[in-house]
Amino acid sequence: MSGPGREAALFPYQAYWCEENVWQLAHQDATRADERFVVLLTGASGRVACWEQKAGAPGEPVLWDYHVVLAVKTDAFAIWDLDSRLGMPVPATHYLEKTFPFPRAVPEAFQPRFACVDAQLYLSTFGSDRAHMRDRQGLWRQPPPPWPPIEGRGLTLAGLISDARNGYDLAALQRVLT
Repeated sequence: MSGPGREAALFPYQAYWCEENVWQLAHQDATRADERFVVLLTGASGRVACWEQKAGAPGEPVLWDYHVVLAVKTDAFAIWDLDSRLGMPVPATHYLEKTFPFPRAVPEAFQPRFACVDAQLYLSTFGSDRAHMRDRQGLWRQPPPPWPPIEGRGLTLAGLISDARNGYDLAALQRVLT
């Protein structure tokens, strides 16, 4: 794994498609390790406040309905987030402190909840028909990635979001990643 600051431009990327970006990222040699997890985050009621995201203004949170990152362990866990201003990879402790800097001040509705999936399982079973990114008229909410949709066998975005809403809170995830 290389040091902090690796440019996201080196990897396949499409804005607003984090679950597919991470699927692509997990195939890269730079992210290979014996222990790695895909981490889906959301809020208990459907939105989560995340700081240091490129989609928001500096110093302001972005309210994502969900977000997906990759946690890779060499000596310690580091987070790969193609949408973060923090660079990548960054130590997991630093990422969590900067992305969720006000755990007691954020309203409960926007507190983060997490699900962790073994990266190899994610790669072999995740699939997306991309329906969640279409409006009622069938038009794209955001331009789709240039690669074909990911065809998996059983692991869906809706399932991961549900798992996260019932999964780890921030303190529990910090214990998992330290």
